[in-house]
Amino acid sequence: MSLDWVYPLDALAAGGVIDFDAAAFILDKPPRYIGNPRFEDITNMDNSSLLPEGTKIKEQPKIDEFQDDSQDIVKNPSWKKWVAGGAIGAVLIGSVLALVTKKFKLPDLSKIKGSVKNIGAAAWKYIKMPFTYIAGKFKKP
Repeated sequence: MSLDWVYPLDALAAGGVIDFDAAAFILDKPPRYIGNPRFEDITNMDNSSLLPEGTKIKEQPKIDEFQDDSQDIVKNPSWKKWVAGGAIGAVLIGSVLALVTKKFKLPDLSKIKGSVKNIGAAAWKYIKMPFTYIAGKFKKP
């Protein structure tokens, strides 16, 4: 087995990614070190950069610039909330009054059953119509 994989494992340990001698663990030998060693020939990840020399990076932002958490997500003024609440309340009160005074009658459920069947048959007719038209084009005259 070649030793090309030992150096990258030692570099991972020096960079703090792993904290043990992985090569010794794989080869079942006593560890050469424990923790994150500071090898002189391996570049430490703390001080090195993969960017070209002289490249400057912006500082990390201190606040979220995309969303201001101090304000509501939806900006609705309070008068809109009161108007919407009043409209919903008026509809609820009106429906309760209509039911109480018996001016509003519930529909006859026996008639609804027949109309549902008719709606289903009409819908099936319209769904079937293009297929029967296309099938008619392929029949021999």
